[in-house]
Amino acid sequence: MKKQLTNVVKFLFFLGIGALLIWLAVRNKTAEELNNIKLAIQKANYFWIVLSIVVSGLSHYFRAARWKILLAPLGHKPKTSNAFFSVMSGYLANLAVPRLGEVTRCGLLNEYEKVPFVQGFGTVIAERAIDVVCLLILFFLTLGIEFKKISGIANDLIFANVAAKFNSLTQKSMFMTVALTVLILAVAGFFYFRKKIQALMSGKIKGFIGGLWDGLLSVKKVDRPIAFIVYTVLIWLMYILQVYVCFFAFSELSHLSFIVGIVITVFGSIAIIVVPGGTGMYQIIVIQILTTVYFISEPSSFAFAWAVWASQIFLILCAGLISLILLPLLNKNTEEETEVPIT
Repeated sequence: MKKQLTNVVKFLFFLGIGALLIWLAVRNKTAEELNNIKLAIQKANYFWIVLSIVVSGLSHYFRAARWKILLAPLGHKPKTSNAFFSVMSGYLANLAVPRLGEVTRCGLLNEYEKVPFVQGFGTVIAERAIDVVCLLILFFLTLGIEFKKISGIANDLIFANVAAKFNSLTQKSMFMTVALTVLILAVAGFFYFRKKIQALMSGKIKGFIGGLWDGLLSVKKVDRPIAFIVYTVLIWLMYILQVYVCFFAFSELSHLSFIVGIVITVFGSIAIIVVPGGTGMYQIIVIQILTTVYFISEPSSFAFAWAVWASQIFLILCAGLISLILLPLLNKNTEEETEVPIT
């Protein structure tokens, strides 16, 4: 009950942040501006938005295929369909409760493919680490190519904001007092309960960490390294393409280059990291980049940002729900075969 309540609080917290950011994005819009945004959305060529959804679906398929390669060194060879449906179900769970998706996809693969949860979770953490590296590579690549255009926006959106928030917090005596108190209590608690912690480490937690470590090391042991690299490249290529093809849905953005697609993907990914699902934050960042860096009108920028975000949410909702339905149906025969007959 306590865990469920915590999850509900988390969900409401992040939903509240998203709602606040959406309100901040539209609060100063005049009736004329809102009407221009509405017209931009109505005039969009939805063929390209549908194509963006298809491309996004491919990125999730490639992620499932790459996950299978990570699981292989651990002795597990799940069906591609089960891996894909687990991934999509995980994305759906993330919309409900942040970070629940990783647990969900590993739990489903454990249920239908008997992949130990801890090992599966270790491979997911390894995946996340690889994706962070890829994001950093793309960030510095775009910074190098478009330095004059995006160095200022990178500072305004990321570094300056982080520094300002940190400074404002450190200047508040109450925050510093609470932080120092928590730190002292944590250190004191560690020393007071160190024997119990040591006993736990030698038992179940040791086994958990061992399985987690095996999952993390699976990256070094992949038997198909070329395929693993190809799938990683394809995942990020699809991420960029799902943004790039949406440019053609709006006449004012159709001239933007593939490089601009990379810029939007990189900063949009940062928004999704900051606020799970990117609700509100994604739109604010994308609109600011398009209007201040590439001089796109606000109505078109607004319509584009919402079209890209909403299309991906639509895909996750539909594919996630379908996955949850298909998983037990497609694995029904397998479950019946593993059941021990009653005599």
